[in-house]
Amino acid sequence: MADDLLLELTRRYLEPHRHYHGIEHIADMLHQGGRVGLDEGQVMAVWFHDAIYDARSKTNESDSAVLARARLLAIGWSHPDATRVHDIVLATRDHQPTVSGSDLVLDLDLMSLAVPWPRFTHNTERIRAEYPHVADADFAAGRAAFFTRMLQRERLFYTPWGAQFEAPARNNIARALGR
Repeated sequence: MADDLLLELTRRYLEPHRHYHGIEHIADMLHQGGRVGLDEGQVMAVWFHDAIYDARSKTNESDSAVLARARLLAIGWSHPDATRVHDIVLATRDHQPTVSGSDLVLDLDLMSLAVPWPRFTHNTERIRAEYPHVADADFAAGRAAFFTRMLQRERLFYTPWGAQFEAPARNNIARALGR
């Protein structure tokens, strides 16, 4: 990764409005991803998946994907490789694997759902802090709707490595919903 690009991405993840979707989230994903063997495109998708993050926007993932492709092409990546990163970043919008390698990046992104309960609740507080413009009742309703959709899915995790997180994540989500 070009030094200027790494600096730009690090600055983005250190923006003051980020409480959960910041550098710690990326570091956690990269650390775990290093243990399971991310390829270069997956590493870049991790770096770019939340590069643009505005809690008021509905286009963060697509904006981040466009940024990824543009920045990677600018530093000499081939069009197919930059487009793969773009597509993996887009897959984080609905958390459905759509391109080779997106399954592992999605598992890394959602592994925080399976952390021990105190950390899970702390993460919820950090995410809540990113939405000061949303009333408490509306935030709770949105979070409940998201968690309900997640529980309705056949699978939350797609790789053999990610399978270890399925039960703890479902338990945390159910507990958060009061079930």
